[in-house]
Amino acid sequence: MNLDKSYFEDEVRDGFYVPSDIKHAWAAQLEVLKDVDEVCRKHNIQYFAEWGTLLGAVRHHGYIPWDDDMDICMKRQDYNRFLQIAEKEMPEGYQLFNINSDKENDNMLTRIMSGRTIRLDKAYLEKYNGFPFSVGLDIFPLDFIAPTKEDDDFQCELIKIVNDVAQFGREVNAMDTEATKEILDIFEEHIQKVEQLCGINIDRNKDIVQQMNVLIDRLSSLYTEEESEYITIMAIWVDNRSYKLPKEYYQKSIRLPFENIDIPVPYAYDSILKKKYGDYMKLVHTWDSHNYPFYIRQVDILKTDAGLELWGYHDTYVDYKNYKKLISDRRNINCIRKQMSKNNGVKKVVFMPYKASLWYMMDGLWNEYNKKQDVEVKVVPVPYYYKNYDGNAEEYIDTDSYPDYINITSYKEYDYKEDMPDEIIIQNPYDGNNMAGTVHPDYYAKTLALYTDKLTYIPYFKTDEIDENDMRAYRSMYAYVTMPGVIYADEVIVQSEAMKELYVKKLTDFFGDESKEEWNLKIQGYGYKWLDDIKVVSSIYKLSDIWKERLKKPDGSYKKIILYYIGINGFLEYGIDMASKIHRAMDVFMENKDNVVCMLSFEGDMKDILSTEDERLLVAYKDIEDKYRDYIVANNELRVAIEVCDAYYGDASSVAQRCRNDKKPVMIQDVSI
Repeated sequence: MNLDKSYFEDEVRDGFYVPSDIKHAWAAQLEVLKDVDEVCRKHNIQYFAEWGTLLGAVRHHGYIPWDDDMDICMKRQDYNRFLQIAEKEMPEGYQLFNINSDKENDNMLTRIMSGRTIRLDKAYLEKYNGFPFSVGLDIFPLDFIAPTKEDDDFQCELIKIVNDVAQFGREVNAMDTEATKEILDIFEEHIQKVEQLCGINIDRNKDIVQQMNVLIDRLSSLYTEEESEYITIMAIWVDNRSYKLPKEYYQKSIRLPFENIDIPVPYAYDSILKKKYGDYMKLVHTWDSHNYPFYIRQVDILKTDAGLELWGYHDTYVDYKNYKKLISDRRNINCIRKQMSKNNGVKKVVFMPYKASLWYMMDGLWNEYNKKQDVEVKVVPVPYYYKNYDGNAEEYIDTDSYPDYINITSYKEYDYKEDMPDEIIIQNPYDGNNMAGTVHPDYYAKTLALYTDKLTYIPYFKTDEIDENDMRAYRSMYAYVTMPGVIYADEVIVQSEAMKELYVKKLTDFFGDESKEEWNLKIQGYGYKWLDDIKVVSSIYKLSDIWKERLKKPDGSYKKIILYYIGINGFLEYGIDMASKIHRAMDVFMENKDNVVCMLSFEGDMKDILSTEDERLLVAYKDIEDKYRDYIVANNELRVAIEVCDAYYGDASSVAQRCRNDKKPVMIQDVSI
């Protein structure tokens, strides 16, 4: 799977910080899904995004930012076929874990994994985008509910009885000492009851719990699609009988953008998500039962067994204090050298951004310094390198994309070690401790601190304010707080006093209580006051060069951007009238193209859906596609289009709701006008 190297970088999505290691995990899971998708397409096996993956596809057009796993579902018949075929046709290395293959597994689903072990070999890292841990996705079977209440009740009660026996068996197996004869006799009575109710024989020489789990799976699939009106996930339905959906909801699928691919979702995704989550467009940071991230135990294993720590900062407080002494000694020497030079009382301040797209976080502070008569300001973009899976790096430096009013000095022409500026301001906190990229070692915070009186760090991002009880958001802070840019800076400017408190807590937890006062003094929580005046829209930098040029006015400013979104249901409901509406709306946008740019987007695989519905609609759609091709946003660019647009126009949709959540103007089109 071809992913741009920038995909793997740390990123703030919907106010949530997504670390680079999570991005690598996502990419590895997408590789698994790609392989599953190929097998399903080849054998005409229908599957759908499920749970958080479904919600992510609809609401975020990718992963939910605070989610780290992937779920799909299949109707029982397709599920059974896939299990048979996957064993033979999935690429080498994949393993399926379920109640049939793994006696320790009691989940009524199948987990397809890249393997059981951590791997650092070239072939594995190349396939799974540099992610060394075992990775996979969960496949939930969808089963049909009995056609009568009587049968419905009996099926439910039978599953509960068998499940209770399975739980009894787990407790017996877990006893520290050998189970007493009395307990074993009771267990035997329960087994016999199951045998009588189900008309089967349980083999006492094989694992009883596993046999019970297999029986539950069989009992869950008693009824067929033809004889039932409702569909469900049985493991949930047994405890929540209201969790059932009309089977028509899963009759067909549409494909929606998901990260850099598209995935199938149920045609009635809106009704399904409302059933599952209620107001599903409301952003809620949930904390569920599994560890976050899912590979955290594998990280610990790698550290314990192999002594390897693949990312992050690992120095002790003693290491830090020793290096701070080195910085102090070096600065004393620098002071003597500076006293011998003549600088006419002018303060030298050097800004060292590492990406033009992130300059906006520095722009306001630069402007403040640039206005001062006694300050000499330089902007020196530092060399930045994308990391490959094998550890090799590829240089990225983008001086042409900085605003025209910025005087750029090449790092090749500026020697900070010789100049010894009074203050250096940086925005990359990681040095070499990041999976996705690194600045050149000459520009590590530890090195820069030796050659300036003051090293200032400003984060290149802003998140939502974090509640300490939001465990996923708080945990993710390890990826940007306990990093050299924060640790070795003399001043760290963060977005608020509340965020300062969390920075201090995180650093104190990492280094020990004796360090707390030091972080209290270093970290400043007065916020990014200059951000309110920023004119550059940072998300524009994520668009293709063609879009960037189209958005620019002759004076260098940006046109207003309208996202025009058309859903499949709108086309099917209004037919040719919808096509006519699109032409009329686009005519208005074209008439005002000097000031407004329309980004036209269609839901999912519009062409494929229309080809099965109405030939006339397909022809009308192709005409629109041909006429406005230059203004159509690719599915994999939709998330960026939502970020960058100034307003929304189009059908009532999840995209409209996303824009509303971002407090952007939203207008729902009236096809009759």
